Amino acid sequence: MKLAHKKFLLFSFLALFICLLAVFVLPESKIFAAEPETKLEVDYPVLATGAKITPTSDLTEYLKYVFDFGIGVGFIAVLISLAYAGVLYFLSPAIPDTLAKAKDRVSGAVSGLLILVLFYLIITTINPYLAIFKMGKLEPVDIPEPDNRQFGVTFYKSAGCSGESETRTTSIQDLGDKLRNNVYSVGMKQDKENKTAYVSILYDVANFWGKCQYVNPNKPCSDVAPFVPFASASVHQYDFNPAGDGVYVFRKAFTQTQGKEENMEGGYLIISNSQIADLKIAILDLRQMRFTGSSLDYDNLNYCTVPENERDCVKYDTKGECIQKECPKLDKKNISSIWIYGDYAVLFVYFAPGDPRYGPWSYCQEYASVEDVNKEGPQNIKWDAVRSRNQDPNFIVIIPIKR
Repeated sequence: MKLAHKKFLLFSFLALFICLLAVFVLPESKIFAAEPETKLEVDYPVLATGAKITPTSDLTEYLKYVFDFGIGVGFIAVLISLAYAGVLYFLSPAIPDTLAKAKDRVSGAVSGLLILVLFYLIITTINPYLAIFKMGKLEPVDIPEPDNRQFGVTFYKSAGCSGESETRTTSIQDLGDKLRNNVYSVGMKQDKENKTAYVSILYDVANFWGKCQYVNPNKPCSDVAPFVPFASASVHQYDFNPAGDGVYVFRKAFTQTQGKEENMEGGYLIISNSQIADLKIAILDLRQMRFTGSSLDYDNLNYCTVPENERDCVKYDTKGECIQKECPKLDKKNISSIWIYGDYAVLFVYFAPGDPRYGPWSYCQEYASVEDVNKEGPQNIKWDAVRSRNQDPNFIVIIPIKR
C-alpha cells in the first residue's frame, strides 16, 4: 500500500510540473529562441512574460529574466506545495497522520504566497521599473573639447581650423614666409565676458589691399578660399561704443593749409558717428550717395555741397548747353580724400554681386593705411592700387575699432 502511495505521489508531482512548465514557456517560441549568428553556450527558454536572453542582451535584460524566473519558480513551488497538501488531505482517511501534515503544508504554502505577493508589491511601489527592469539604452553624448585657444584671430595652415596656427590681436602688414599663401582657415575667439570682440579682413597683397575676404566674427571657424593667396590681414578690436565725429568724404584733395570748412567748399559728405553706431558696421553704397553734406540726407537733391558750376549735367538742350544739373554721386572717381574723425577702419570696396567667391567683398583698400602717418585718413586718394585691376570702388565700409 505504501509503495502504491509513493508511486501515486511521484506521478502527481511529475504531471503537475509538466503542466506548469507548459504554462510558463511560450508555445510559439518553440522553447528556444531563434538561433542567432553568435550562439550562446546555453539556450535559455523564452518565459511567458516575454523575458528572454540573446547574444546581444544587456544587463537589464539579464536582470529582467532572473526576476521573472525567480517569481515564476516561487509560484510553482507554492502550487506544488498546495497540490501536495491536497493529496495528503485526500489520503488522510487512510493515513491519519497526513491530515496534520496537509494543514502545515497549506499554511506554509499560503505564507509563501503572501511573501511573494508582498515582495512584488513592495518592489513595484518603490519603483515600477525595478519589477520590469526596463531601461532605455544610453545614447552616446558628444562632450566638446575645452576651447584652449587664445582670444583673438587665429590663422591656420589647414582647413577646419586644425594644424599649425598663429594667433594675433593686431593687424599683420605682411604675413611673412610662415603664413603667406598658407592660410586655409581662420578661427575667431571672442572674449564675451569682457565684451571684447575682434574683426578681421584678409588681403592678397601686403599693406591691406587687393582681393579681400571678410571673416565672419560670429563663426568660430571659417574656411578661406584656397585659390586666394593671402599676404596681409587686418585685425581690429571692435568698439561697441564708438566716439568721434564720424568720417568726412571730400570731393577735392584735402590740404593741411586750409581749415576743415575751406576743404568742404568743393563738396563733402559726413557719415556721422551716430549712423555708424546704429549700423554696427556701416556698409554704404557709393552709387546711391551724393555730396549732400549729411549721409542721412543723400536722397535730398535740393541740397548739394558741390558748387553749381561743378555739378553733373544730366540734360542738354539742342544747342548742347546744359539745362539740368544734379549733385554728383560718390562712386567712380568723385572722391579725392577722406578725413577720419574718430577711431574707425575705413574700407573702399569693389563688390561684385555676380562673383561671390571671395566672401561678401571682392576688392578692398583699407584706411588709415600705413602711409597715413597721422592715422586720420589719406589727404589724396588716387585709387592706384585698386584701379590697377580695373575696378572702381562702389561701397564704403566703416568699422568702429579700438586703437
